[in-house]
Amino acid sequence: MIGDRLKKLRKEKGFEAQYVAKKINVAKSTYSGYENNKSVPNYDILKKLADLFDCTTDYLLGRTDRKEVAVMEGEEIPKELRDVGVEYLEVNRIAKEKGFTPEDIREIIETVERIKNNNQ
Repeated sequence: MIGDRLKKLRKEKGFEAQYVAKKINVAKSTYSGYENNKSVPNYDILKKLADLFDCTTDYLLGRTDRKEVAVMEGEEIPKELRDVGVEYLEVNRIAKEKGFTPEDIREIIETVERIKNNNQ
């Protein structure tokens, strides 16, 4: 299952196996073993693969068919972002990458609001 998903994701991204192997710091033969279901990546490698392919480790493991990474859900999403709608979910992805907390996002929003109010 992992191998099939890895191969599919790699092809979707247009990556060569050698490129993926280099990005996750393993030999090409090791990565080929993963794609051919001859070996299973350890947890650290699995995390690197999930990051590289923008999916969850659960997706790679076949535990879910949902590739997307849920960054924040429900009450974790600051009220200000919930109020503006789903088109701002990209902000959540970037915030996760940068290590921003919901409090950081609130502070950013408040700062932007202050700047906008001062310019009016």
